[in-house]
Amino acid sequence: MKPFFTVVIPTLNEERFLPFILSDLSHQKEQNFEVIIIDGKSTDKTKEIATQFFKVLPIQFVETDKHNVSFQRNLGAKKASGTYVIFLDADARIYSAFTKKLHLFIERTKGLVYIPAIAPDENNPQTKVVFNFANFIVEMSQGIGRPFSSGGSMIFEKNFFHLIGGFSETVFMSEDHQIIQTAYKYGVKARFMRHIKVRMSLRRMKKEGELKLFYQYLLTAAQYIIKGKIDKKIIEYQMGGHFYLQKTPNQTIEEKVQEYLNEAKRFFKTIFLQ
Repeated sequence: MKPFFTVVIPTLNEERFLPFILSDLSHQKEQNFEVIIIDGKSTDKTKEIATQFFKVLPIQFVETDKHNVSFQRNLGAKKASGTYVIFLDADARIYSAFTKKLHLFIERTKGLVYIPAIAPDENNPQTKVVFNFANFIVEMSQGIGRPFSSGGSMIFEKNFFHLIGGFSETVFMSEDHQIIQTAYKYGVKARFMRHIKVRMSLRRMKKEGELKLFYQYLLTAAQYIIKGKIDKKIIEYQMGGHFYLQKTPNQTIEEKVQEYLNEAKRFFKTIFLQ
């Protein structure tokens, strides 16, 4: 029987987090999907872990030499047999009723693009406030010319996804915002689902630090609003679970301040001098 959804997960050295999202998928109340993992030739146990779920999930594990999250998502969508494609990051988590609620929501609303709300993967009141604010901004932005996404978790009707060209493989980052903007230019507003949530990992925040990560988000959001895309490197950003295993060197307050100033100079130069 043809699945209603195809879940596409791009991976690169995700042995620590992949088991959790695959376990979440295996416990879905409605098994109305297939799973396609597009792996960038991981050097850890990502493939071995994926094969452990072959008996409980309909998984395709596809390897590619290209380490590019947009390329990997697009490749997964090309191989999809579902009517709708669910894009999830390897470090995301979902609740057991996610696909069931999503199916019901799509049947009731008949849309082409959907954005789930986001929640932190840890029970921290302060972090929840930040995520609630982010959800509010994303929902409100769908009615303007520069709509935002809430990260890599989103759902597209497959034919429409291919019609608009999929994710841009040339931008440095914020490809998730850009594809939502592209859909908007085609006259399609993403439907924000405040009651259907994806839990996001805080691993980047833990590695970068709250202040630095917040600062980087401000810079990238500003460039996206001004230019509509981020096609040049304005911050350090890497794909792959191995990045979070690297130790971050301790910095003095003076060194951190100087780092922020250097990033700000590079940011304004990128935006206003080109």
